[in-house]
Amino acid sequence: MSAAGGALSRLGAADVPCEETPHTTPPPPPSSRVESIAVPRAGREGGFRQLYDANVAFVWRNLRRLGVADRDVDDKVQEVFVVAHRRWALFEDRGHGPRAWLFQILLRVASDARRHRRRHPVDPDGGIAEERQFVEAPQARAVAERQALDILDRALEAIDVGRRAVLVLHEIEQMTAPEIARTLELPLNTVYSRLRVARVELEQQLARLAKESR
Repeated sequence: MSAAGGALSRLGAADVPCEETPHTTPPPPPSSRVESIAVPRAGREGGFRQLYDANVAFVWRNLRRLGVADRDVDDKVQEVFVVAHRRWALFEDRGHGPRAWLFQILLRVASDARRHRRRHPVDPDGGIAEERQFVEAPQARAVAERQALDILDRALEAIDVGRRAVLVLHEIEQMTAPEIARTLELPLNTVYSRLRVARVELEQQLARLAKESR
């Protein structure tokens, strides 16, 4: 596995809440306010509740990896499920599974969020410095892990969102190229091409950032 692939795999694992000691893992995703959507538990609406419960972590981590800032990701998770709830009556599983459908929605939400950030910049570093300012210093290992994740976020930010989506689905979600092609409705050769280019770009960005941090 390449250095970039290894970094992404570790990132995917770090995004999943677990029961290890607090100082060795990042906090779990913030609680989404999707509960504010009136979702009954019976019939088809009950199916939407199951969809949400099974996929909220999937939506959260992929919004983050597609460039949504920590401070915005909770709202964007809600936005994804608001859109999904509005379209739920029209959803048909054509063999690709609900995650393929949700990923198409979250990809558009993440792209809109990126465009908004470019038009209305707040912090040049995406708020990383601000977040560090208000976080008490944990143990050295947790600090190092957070810094590594910050670097990876910055490296991913430099990659076109279309190529980044392919990279994230393959390296973090462990989807095959044919599965990605069906999810993103792309030709298979395009998936392979984007994945190849994205890996090279990520390696280059990681090397550049590592050099700058020395």
